[in-house]
Amino acid sequence: MATAAAASASSSLLAPAASTAPAAPNALLFPSSVPSLRAYPRLLLAFRRPAAAAVADPQGAVLEEEEVDADQRGRYDDDEDDGYEGGRGPAFTPPTRPRTGKAALPLKRDRTRSKRFLEIQKLRESKKEYDVPTAISLMKQMVSAKFKESAEAHFRMNLDPKYNDQQLRATVNLPKGTGQSVKIAVLTQGEKIDEARAAGADIVGGDDLIEQIKGGFMEFDKLIASPDMMPKVAGLGKILGPRGLMPNPKAGTVSPNITQAIEEFKKGKVEYRVDKTGIVHIPFGKVDFPEEDLIANFMAVVRSVERNKPSGAKGIYWKTAYLCSSMGPSIKLNIKEMLDYGSESS
Repeated sequence: MATAAAASASSSLLAPAASTAPAAPNALLFPSSVPSLRAYPRLLLAFRRPAAAAVADPQGAVLEEEEVDADQRGRYDDDEDDGYEGGRGPAFTPPTRPRTGKAALPLKRDRTRSKRFLEIQKLRESKKEYDVPTAISLMKQMVSAKFKESAEAHFRMNLDPKYNDQQLRATVNLPKGTGQSVKIAVLTQGEKIDEARAAGADIVGGDDLIEQIKGGFMEFDKLIASPDMMPKVAGLGKILGPRGLMPNPKAGTVSPNITQAIEEFKKGKVEYRVDKTGIVHIPFGKVDFPEEDLIANFMAVVRSVERNKPSGAKGIYWKTAYLCSSMGPSIKLNIKEMLDYGSESS
């Protein structure tokens, strides 16, 4: 009886209302009455629940017994009291394991450092600002590589090099030298060829050297050219420019006095320029230099950067200053003390 009642209820919901009028020819294609849309959800509910709980009334609605309805609701509502979210089961929380080793380090960048680096960086405080003598001494203590590391200075300047009046490019003569040999090539002609060789140039040539460079010859660290050779050197811009070897008057690599230019670079003349992010990177010696020599070279660099301040620089010129060795952590400097130390030593 219950099954028959459910079947009759479902058929009464879908079937159109009976009419005594004769059916029109197009009645099958275009029915005049459509079952109420409100009946479809109730119809699905009738099939979902036991058939004995649903009885169709003459208007096409479904009448449900209160006991069965309460029992069916209880199947879903009881779960909400068990501490589950939304009555659909407990929220999944993946198991967590305690991190050990490098994974437990608070800074993400330290998780890829070597054990050597992590040990030596404990010698300095990361956020503390040091004066110049203390920073130089600390840098020498943190040297642990198997080769002679270079001492480097890194300055963040308040410059935007995309503007012509905010570009910084100059040279500085390090009084104590760079600690490394420089291989110099000279492009000149005539009598200056003999002068360049006498001054200590490693490679000297004219048109023949230009052809070698076009063929891929790059076995030199600096290229110095006399002014009369610059029209010919202009064709090497695409080759020398990306490598930073293009002769330039600002860098001191284009000079009528070839002998003086060679001597300066041999003794320790260093070229520097601001990169596209506004940072200046300058090596100023080797870490095995005495502390007094490193301080002298570093302060020469600071005075040169301060002296060559671009005309378009506005506001605070120096933002941050750091010292480091080639393979060591950086040491932050107090800019005010650095500039005051420079004025005192000068």
